[in-house]
Amino acid sequence: MQTLSTMRRNSTDKRNLRIFFLVFFIFYVAITDIYYLLPPLFGVAYVLAQEKYEEKNFGIFYILIPLFIYFEANKGLPFLSTLLFMLFSFKILLPKFRKFFGFSKIFIPLFIFYAYFGYFAFLYFFGWLFDASIPEFSWLLALYAGIEMFLIWIFLWIL
Repeated sequence: MQTLSTMRRNSTDKRNLRIFFLVFFIFYVAITDIYYLLPPLFGVAYVLAQEKYEEKNFGIFYILIPLFIYFEANKGLPFLSTLLFMLFSFKILLPKFRKFFGFSKIFIPLFIFYAYFGYFAFLYFFGWLFDASIPEFSWLLALYAGIEMFLIWIFLWIL
């Protein structure tokens, strides 16, 4: 039993790890102002909304709807485009995806990747349909998606 007692996580290490991730999170949010067409942690917000939607717990939308409307208005994006994208994803694409692949945490990074690139594909379709100007896609968003995938993996499996 002596060996198992040394295998526990030290609370000091956990505190240091939390401080590191808090500093990293603040740095990440500050860096997202370089390309600020999307709110910080857009992919994480998408995944949280998706999980709450699947649980039929719609309380998170009271926070996300004003947040997304504010960012759309502030950045010049089409009105309600993020919410229409989520509605389309949750009502049409997600049930078909769940039917074929099931419910696994392995797909959460894929959903973050889809949130960024799917939203811009949705914006391009929206712009084509209504002949509206859409902001240019930047590959910096791929970096944001990669960082958020890494953060989600850490929060899901390590912490």
